Amino acid sequence: MQKVLIVDDESPVLRAFNRLFAKEYALTLVNDPLKAVESFADNHYDLILSDIKMPNMDGFELLQAFAAHYPDSGRMLVSGYTDLDECQGAVEKGIADIIVSKPWDNFELTSIVKLLLENGKLKSEIAHLKAQLETK
Repeated sequence: MQKVLIVDDESPVLRAFNRLFAKEYALTLVNDPLKAVESFADNHYDLILSDIKMPNMDGFELLQAFAAHYPDSGRMLVSGYTDLDECQGAVEKGIADIIVSKPWDNFELTSIVKLLLENGKLKSEIAHLKAQLETK
């Protein structure tokens, strides 16, 4: 089962994500981005889904830390935050794969999560094949 880390400082949002994804994925739900970063050392995640505006660390910083640990894993921001230039810059710089606005459409969100997880799996397979070719 693929592992998804969801980080949001609002408990109702975490509960909504849990209802939406718990049947298909192994979820880790965290309300503090600093605790999410601590979990990187002991876990492997296939995808992170994070809010942008949170205390202690924003979603952009969190996704940058996540990318350093899991470069092939999907990175998604879900937020009501509306600085379009900053959001577009995060995607262009490769910090986030996609940003979805709150409130989200459940079908759209679940479809994007599936695509990001499949993309991460393909990236990992390509990296594995490249490593095999380099050792020959």
